[in-house]
Amino acid sequence: MTPEQARDLNAETELVSKEAKALTSGMEEAALMKRPPDGGWSVAEILQHLILTADAMLPLAENAIVDLELAGRKSSNRSGLGFMGWLLVKSLEPPPRMKTKTTKPFEPVAVTGPLTLVDRFVDTNTKLKGLIARATGLATTTVKVASPFNAAVKYNVYAALRIVLVHARRHLFQARLAKSAG
Repeated sequence: MTPEQARDLNAETELVSKEAKALTSGMEEAALMKRPPDGGWSVAEILQHLILTADAMLPLAENAIVDLELAGRKSSNRSGLGFMGWLLVKSLEPPPRMKTKTTKPFEPVAVTGPLTLVDRFVDTNTKLKGLIARATGLATTTVKVASPFNAAVKYNVYAALRIVLVHARRHLFQARLAKSAG
C-alpha cells in the first residue's frame, strides 16, 4: 500500500469519525435508541453494529499485517482490491442499493451505554489508523483475510481496510435516515 493510499484511508477514517460525532451530537439516550417508525435499527444499534464488525475485522487484518511485517514483504506499488474486495466495496457503497441481513454475531441485540457508543466507534477508528500506518509500504495484496461474516469469502488486506470504511459509510448513511425519521 502506497503512502498516498494510506493518506486517503486515514482521511476517510477521520471523515467517518467526524460524521458519527456530528450525527450524535446533542442526542439523548432515548433518541439514540429510537428505531425508525418503518423499522430498521436505531442510531445506537447502527453504531453498535459498526463496533462489533470492526472488533471482528481489525484483528484479522492485524494478523495479516504481522505476517507481512515478519516476512519483510514490502511494496511501493499501489494496492488493488482484487475481485472479491472490489465486489464488496462496490456493493457496500452508500446509498444502499439492496437491503441485506447481517449474521447473528453482528446483530446489535444488547446495546449498552448508548451515550458511549460514538466514543467507542471513534476508538475503533483509532485502531484502524494504527493498522493503516503499519500496512503502509507493505505488499497488502499478497495476503488474504477471511471475512468475519463468511469465512469462505476472502480478500486482501488492503481490501479489508477499505471494506471497514465503506461499511461504516453505508451504515452512517442509514443512521442519518434513522435519525431524521425519529
